[in-house]
Amino acid sequence: MSIERAPMRPLSISLRALVPHARTLLLTVLVTLGAACSPDRPRNVLLISIDTLRSDMLGCYGYDRPTSPNLDRLAAEGALFLDVTSTSPWTLPSHASLLTGLYPTHHGLKSHDRKLPESITTWAEVLTEHGFRTAAIVNSHYVGRRYGFDRGFAEFSHVRENPGGWRPSHVERLAIQWLKVPQERPFFLFLHFYDVHSDYAVQPEYREAFVRPYAGPVDGSTEQLKRFRQGKFPLDAEDTAHLVDLYVASIRQMDDGIGRILGVLEERGLADDTLVIVTSDHGEEFLEHGGVLHGRTQFQEVMRIPLVFRGPGVEAGLRVETPLSLADVMPTALAALGVGDAPLADGVDASPLLRGRSMAELNGRVIFGEADHNNEQNDITRSVRYQKFKLTYNRLTDAKTLYDLESDPTETEDVQSQHTYLVDLLRERLQPTLEASAQGEMLPSLTAEQIEMLGALGYLGDAPPRPAGGARDASSPGAP
Repeated sequence: MSIERAPMRPLSISLRALVPHARTLLLTVLVTLGAACSPDRPRNVLLISIDTLRSDMLGCYGYDRPTSPNLDRLAAEGALFLDVTSTSPWTLPSHASLLTGLYPTHHGLKSHDRKLPESITTWAEVLTEHGFRTAAIVNSHYVGRRYGFDRGFAEFSHVRENPGGWRPSHVERLAIQWLKVPQERPFFLFLHFYDVHSDYAVQPEYREAFVRPYAGPVDGSTEQLKRFRQGKFPLDAEDTAHLVDLYVASIRQMDDGIGRILGVLEERGLADDTLVIVTSDHGEEFLEHGGVLHGRTQFQEVMRIPLVFRGPGVEAGLRVETPLSLADVMPTALAALGVGDAPLADGVDASPLLRGRSMAELNGRVIFGEADHNNEQNDITRSVRYQKFKLTYNRLTDAKTLYDLESDPTETEDVQSQHTYLVDLLRERLQPTLEASAQGEMLPSLTAEQIEMLGALGYLGDAPPRPAGGARDASSPGAP
């Protein structure tokens, strides 16, 4: 770890008596002046979420193919978190956690027919109140206006999904255009990329560089992978290796796009003032435990995600082993910005780790995963992490499995018989999440156009989604 530095104390003033417009104006001035006066405080935030990105297929996490030179460089210039767990294995609940700091149990977005409750404060709302210019460019229906993710963003663009045909990414193009416009205020720009998600479609130069010769029938389409789930399309080891080739080629294509965005920060002179955060919502399965895609299970190939911070106040070259949750990103970033009055969150402020300091108080912490879907019911499996141990629990069958992720990172051996006290203790810690009743606001039924689009993207199976407010459809609805 690097040498500790005493943190700069943020300027503090009571603002509660001021009228709202004056308060916002003064907060804008304080944030701007604070960033200008302190080399340890970022002025801006660029948050990048790369949908379906596994951490173990990035160079900075030890992968041996050149999939991520730009993310690797970003990690070398900042802090790389080695053990980060998503809150859910699919897009909607996990992004709600990223943008609120709450577990799905508390933000209530566990199914297609709910939206973020107005009572929950988002990251963008906090920064708007503190004078930031807020903008989002997203590339998935599940991170869109329908589910309330536009709240707090002054500018919000949804790049419509186009199965198999969204490369090169229009999110990248719009982000570069946005960053090239002079910014008079501190900014918060949220970018959500869908380019690594199936269908695994890449440009010819990336296919040539990463995809080895293959003469089989696998094409990387979501529809084909759904057919495997339904037992209608077999996959062998050669087919699976081809899927991985297509997937990692898409990572490199995405990484080059991230590199161009970071290049614009450099060209505009913004890199030294901007906190850059790169993460993901979940990973992807390639038959490690017999499955493909994501959403149904909580194995590490789906739940372990990348997390990189780079910017003012972040020590370069840090490799942080402390386990964190996706829910920790928001409180950590707000603390790094020196923003007070942060909303209550399940996540913790881990900003001391950005400076190379230890946080012994996190050693006894447990980290939760929940909100699976596309099983016989939604939200069946729960997981809880405690240090190197991970307990999974099926609420329908009461089945439990305990893994030692240090000695068994691929989760092949159930060790609960050796740790019965720990199993009972972790099962007890899960109980409040099973009893919690928070639910997002009910949404109106999907339109025919929305159903058609979600079906093409693999979010729906043979049966249409149940109408909002209707009875639960217990059929398996296909890929997430």
